[in-house]
Amino acid sequence: MAWAGRTWLFGLGCACVISLAAACSGAPAPTPTPTKTPLPVLSPTPSDTATATNTATITPTSTKRPTATSTPTPVLTPTRDPRVDPLTGLVVNDVALLQRRPILARIGNDPVIRPQSGLSQADIVYEDIMDGWWVTRLTAIFLAQDPVDIGPIRSARLVNIELANQYQGALVHSGASDQVRWLISQEKFVNLDEFFNPEPYYYLENQGWMGRLHTTAGAIRKYMKEKGLEADVKLRGFRFASEAPKGDAAAQVSIPYPAGSDVVFRYDAQTGQYLRWVAGAPHTDRNNGKQLGVSNVIVQFCEHQATDIVEDSNGATSIRIIMTGKGPAWLFRDGVVVKGFWERDGKYDLTRFVDASGQELALKPGQTWVEIVPPDYKIAYGAPG
Repeated sequence: MAWAGRTWLFGLGCACVISLAAACSGAPAPTPTPTKTPLPVLSPTPSDTATATNTATITPTSTKRPTATSTPTPVLTPTRDPRVDPLTGLVVNDVALLQRRPILARIGNDPVIRPQSGLSQADIVYEDIMDGWWVTRLTAIFLAQDPVDIGPIRSARLVNIELANQYQGALVHSGASDQVRWLISQEKFVNLDEFFNPEPYYYLENQGWMGRLHTTAGAIRKYMKEKGLEADVKLRGFRFASEAPKGDAAAQVSIPYPAGSDVVFRYDAQTGQYLRWVAGAPHTDRNNGKQLGVSNVIVQFCEHQATDIVEDSNGATSIRIIMTGKGPAWLFRDGVVVKGFWERDGKYDLTRFVDASGQELALKPGQTWVEIVPPDYKIAYGAPG
């Protein structure tokens, strides 16, 4: 909702005070009177989590992020059909949908705020471990589809700088710690921090502070157009192929994120998708009540470094995830796993997922979830037990 009647200086001062208080104490910003009727809360039916049969442990090495020396120079795949979404490999009816800036929405994943809104319409969703190592958070990327509700929107972290630069996108978030906010301000991507751009956001009634802030893709697009921030971003995209690759059987993959955020994907041969479970329950989209199903699951092993950036009143510090260089990456699609690598040379380059010879792995057309994990994580996969 827009906050009318405030001068720019007053609004900026209030935003900075609120931001500093929230970053230090963990307390939410004051709640204006809600103007949107809350969507119904959907209660997923718990389901037993099967045990995978294979456990693979690796210790990859990754290169620390190099210093950027140039501005973004996106490269298109020469043979790409302009009607094909470069992030999903799917044909769209309206090519204009692909001639826009990707929206990167920072979405909370605390157990008390599930189910979230809009995840089923994202082209790609990234999941990362939060400071304190107790929960994960999501970054959903929207290009070809515009959900009527996206949220809950939460604060940004260092990983969002890596992701927003890759996709030359608009980062949709609700503040950050002072140091992270300053680092974001130094970057070239569009920064739609809610504290300084309140117009596209609104609160849901009867929601706690972690789950109340939402937006819509339409509101974000309208705001960017009005402010001259929209742009036709030329993304290189990924390689796609419909035929299933050869690989080890992997009808299920288990990712041991912290308790309450632990993830299981189970392959459903009928739909050709991996269905997602979190903490033993089906993970659904609040907008439609359906369980999330994805074409690809990529486990990206990245070095996680400690920092001195304090993120909350408990003293938990931000995690720097190294996403330039090279490291192992496992692709799960069509009930099999293909083991390869991720590569990214510079801050403006889109990550490539490749095999041992350097050839790009072919994703299955459709939505992809990228699970970012530390090098020592044990990823279990195989047939459901």
